[in-house]
Amino acid sequence: MLFSSVVGHSKQLGIIRELVEKGLFPSTTLFCGPEGVGKRLIGRELLTYLTGSPFSVREIGLEKPPTIEEIRELTEWLFTKPTEGKGKGALIDNAELMRSEAANALLKTLEEPPDYAYLILIARNEEGVLPTIRSRCRVFRFGRLSDANVEYVLERLGIDYDKRAIKVSRGSPGVALKIAENPTVLELLSDFVNLMKSKNRLKEITAFSSKFSNLSREETLLFLDSLEALLSQKETILKWADKIEEARRFLRFYGKPQSVIEWLLIEKLTF
Repeated sequence: MLFSSVVGHSKQLGIIRELVEKGLFPSTTLFCGPEGVGKRLIGRELLTYLTGSPFSVREIGLEKPPTIEEIRELTEWLFTKPTEGKGKGALIDNAELMRSEAANALLKTLEEPPDYAYLILIARNEEGVLPTIRSRCRVFRFGRLSDANVEYVLERLGIDYDKRAIKVSRGSPGVALKIAENPTVLELLSDFVNLMKSKNRLKEITAFSSKFSNLSREETLLFLDSLEALLSQKETILKWADKIEEARRFLRFYGKPQSVIEWLLIEKLTF
């Protein structure tokens, strides 16, 4: 059965199944919603079903935003008629982070896709997707899962986890899994709470930020996501939200984790 391995999203999956059964599923769609809630899993399973073969599906943008070269290669592949299965499918992740030249190259494909092709774009932020691209896609919005569903996913995967990982995952099994695999994030959150309680916290900023000297950007982004989730349970999130988002942008544009965290703390604790 289609989507038998997917947890949650019953309403959205019901609509998709009905469209597929009636042969009305659109050729270009946008799956948007929080990170790690299953958008990619659903897209991958759906494209395999629609094309009839996993070998007829290609994915780009999984680790970083798709480049214009990747879009052009994907377009060339899509416009070559399939030799097996019922068609071809393309899954394009990080769609909202594409540079303008890549987005414009994709737009040409979306305007007149081959009749045997299906394109699924994936984005965390729907509004971040170029409006001309968004207008050519049927949009499916996926929300956060319940804590119980997140726990079920981790247990089904046989993952040992700290209950705190569930609390700061904000309904995202993918994020909870990353935190479970990176326990340092929970340790840093505890250290952050202690820092906030300290009477000498301004003097301790450097010591705290130095703990990020050996962390990757991905691990630091995970910490920022978890910190935002932690603070969202308190009114203090209103004071931190904008700066946390700025810190994310600095990291994505190759800022050093230690420097970015030190900047964030100085901005919030000295102004």
